[in-house]
Amino acid sequence: MNLIASLLSLQSLDNVDLIHTVRVTESAFNNLTTFGSEGIFYPATQSSADAEYVILDLEFIRDHQLDFDKSSFTEWCQTHLSLNMTALKPLSYLFVVGTNEV
Repeated sequence: MNLIASLLSLQSLDNVDLIHTVRVTESAFNNLTTFGSEGIFYPATQSSADAEYVILDLEFIRDHQLDFDKSSFTEWCQTHLSLNMTALKPLSYLFVVGTNEV
């Protein structure tokens, strides 16, 4: 039995969105990376000359006291994401892609 089948046998993941990807402007992306180091996982790897991404561990940001500006992050989400904070609540990770093509 492969790993995915094993996990699904323990708990159904139907209608569960653990990972969400969002695209933001390069400027908004650069702003996001100033909020602190904890909860943001690089590589801010360039997938093109004008694009890069970070992976945010939302559970760490929500559940722990970190070197991370949570209030600024909340404001950033409200300004730059189509998702509201209620929609973000069940998510574990947020992949944020910064690009000039948005």
